[in-house]
Amino acid sequence: MTRCLHNNSRHLWPRILGVFSVCIILMLTLGDKADAAEPGPVISLVIDGRGVSADVQPIQRNGRMLVPIRVIAEQTGAQVQYDGAIRQVVVSNQGKRIVIPIDQSAAYVDGKRVTLDVPATIVKKRTLVPIRFVSESLGYQVDWNAASKVAMVWTKKQTASASAKDTSNPYIVQEGDSLFLIAKRHNTSIENLKKNNQLTSDALLAGQLLYLTNQAKPAAYSPKKTAGNQQLLRDDFVFPLAAENEYEPYVDSFGSNREWTESGNGSVRSHEGIDIMAPTGTPVYSVSSGTINRIGWNTYGGWRINITDAGGAYKMYYAHLSAFVPGIKVGHKVSTGQMIGFVGDSGYGAPGTTGMFSPHLHFGLYQASSGKAIDAYNYLRYWEQNKVNHSN
Repeated sequence: MTRCLHNNSRHLWPRILGVFSVCIILMLTLGDKADAAEPGPVISLVIDGRGVSADVQPIQRNGRMLVPIRVIAEQTGAQVQYDGAIRQVVVSNQGKRIVIPIDQSAAYVDGKRVTLDVPATIVKKRTLVPIRFVSESLGYQVDWNAASKVAMVWTKKQTASASAKDTSNPYIVQEGDSLFLIAKRHNTSIENLKKNNQLTSDALLAGQLLYLTNQAKPAAYSPKKTAGNQQLLRDDFVFPLAAENEYEPYVDSFGSNREWTESGNGSVRSHEGIDIMAPTGTPVYSVSSGTINRIGWNTYGGWRINITDAGGAYKMYYAHLSAFVPGIKVGHKVSTGQMIGFVGDSGYGAPGTTGMFSPHLHFGLYQASSGKAIDAYNYLRYWEQNKVNHSN
């Protein structure tokens, strides 16, 4: 075989080079497609603080976003009718009536003609309409998050979730604590504690964060005092959920046992993060500025994002997401407080596995140099004082 190849090499080389050239072209073509592909499910629309999935993705035309009208209707309670004979959609809600002809540059709001920047269209048997025009015609507020390529619609005035009025003196609730003991220890009153933290009951959870007023004594157990690495107590880092988002009080779950393993051999592994329980679709924000070093599916973490902070000292891991924001990939730079994905319940199986546990954000913190996991609990408690706030 060797001799045959040698003797006929001058005849074979053109064919070999031809095949090689074709392979190179295919590799470049497939590489372009891979780069253009999203790393997993994508959400481009947030309504009243929750990411909304659609069977047909929103599209951009002439700087305007068009979304499936059914998505808006289902999330806001608007009524939608489509007349295929004359190709127009009618949207009505709370006395407002909007008529939108398909592929036409004009629409009608309560009978008044309005010129559109971009017309409604039909994609895969779904009617897509310009979201800003429809939302504002219905009296909704629309914001465009350019960094994350996400449209945010508020059907009512957004307000921050129940939070403390004075956050200057944070205290971590200890085992055996009560409002009475905390108030007595810090020379304040139960009434002040409840009022400042907007508490509706006296029940406390060990590890819960309370905010003492600045008139009280300095907190005996504060995130800053209990944190091991003061370099991570940075005021330019933010909490991964926004001020208007609801989430359950979280505890230090770092190091707790987890029984599910990929091998299924019954072994127990150590939990390397903090779980923050929140509804599916809750937007997730980058704690720090940095660079995405991994994104996509992980057997344990589901749809996840790994970000190395701008200083290169730490890696932050956001897992069990339901979707990502559009267009992000490995190597992309992100800013502090930039929306990167949405809370979900993905993971513990093959790509697309969901429902193995309740929706939550798993946040992990690692040393970049060694890969060693760090207990992020006290740092999250500190960053909790800094949140992205859309209600401002």
